[in-house]
Amino acid sequence: MTASTSVVFRRQQALLRTLYWVLKPFALFTRRIDWVVGPEDIALMATHIAEALPNSYTAIHARNPFYAVEYDAVIQTSSTALGGRLATWRRLYGGPILLAWLVNRARGFIYVGGGAFLEGHHDEREFEFAFIRSRGRRLVCYFTGNDIRSPRLSVTRAEETGRPNIGSVLVTIDPAFAAPEYDRARRLRAEVAERHAEAIFNARNDQLSYLEGHTHPFLYFYPDEQFVDATDKFEAPERIVVVHAPSNPLLKGTDVVREVMARITQSHPQVEYRELIGVPHEQVLAALDEAHIALNEFYASVPGVFGVEAMARRCVLVTSARFADEPDLGEDADDAWVIADVDSLHDELRTVLAHPAEMAAQAERGWNWAKRHASASASTKALNQALSEA
Repeated sequence: MTASTSVVFRRQQALLRTLYWVLKPFALFTRRIDWVVGPEDIALMATHIAEALPNSYTAIHARNPFYAVEYDAVIQTSSTALGGRLATWRRLYGGPILLAWLVNRARGFIYVGGGAFLEGHHDEREFEFAFIRSRGRRLVCYFTGNDIRSPRLSVTRAEETGRPNIGSVLVTIDPAFAAPEYDRARRLRAEVAERHAEAIFNARNDQLSYLEGHTHPFLYFYPDEQFVDATDKFEAPERIVVVHAPSNPLLKGTDVVREVMARITQSHPQVEYRELIGVPHEQVLAALDEAHIALNEFYASVPGVFGVEAMARRCVLVTSARFADEPDLGEDADDAWVIADVDSLHDELRTVLAHPAEMAAQAERGWNWAKRHASASASTKALNQALSEA
């Protein structure tokens, strides 16, 4: 922590303590909030969680340019809108001001990701969480990936299983993930979360971490209206469309996918490979509507959001996720998709293509799993049950 950031953090703490009492009388005349959800909206998780909980409030640090959604409060804004100096002050001190107001109004907070309203990375949110809990407010942590994942533990797991995973691949991509200080921060973040949160959501093995206590499974909240009821694309198709839409090609195994698909399209002329990177989300969904097979990711223990979208669109999903690695997926997971790793993708894909009459049934199994485990209705039920139990 530099001297300047340390000063800012101390000022934020003082501002939060003072404004909590200053704003307390005014909060008596405003409506109570059950849950504040934020301050990050990773993959729209904060938005989906807020939609699942009545009388919730979304408080976000900054908008994601890829999401056209509305929030109840946004701390940061563009410098062109407010002027550079004012925008900087809002970025530095808007968080504690908003938090002071919300602690007076809200019954609980759900933290999505590793962000904080204050400069939380200095103490991994210890001060902030302790402040909220000392005021009798509920606290829940919802982790989404590298915000809690320990690359060091992931490397050890890769050595034990003989299969690379997201954490072990991260270390090879960027040495910063292998740094001791990075791992210490993830350990402290886990300790702080377990010390203060009454419920923690995390994919236990895919997001392998230093969390030691009970965690609830990661929930997807995929909109029920996005599940396609029926399709005729498997009825004697003249060509088989295979789609891969990686958000991060290095972490999704895209280099292997390209090599495998080059071989597949050469040996199977009826196969068409489509790779979508950096395109609008609507274009991805349109491609899945036409696709027969979707190649998800091949270092993960759970399906990605794209994988859930593919199953909801009735595609045969091929991915590395499996029940043995992530028991929270449910025993029916292994039948929901075709399991393949980077070294077995070619053979598994050839097997799928060799039995085209079975693809519709496989897609149906994937659709059923996604509806039972990953839909907004199923996720909302699981979330409310977890919160009520907590």
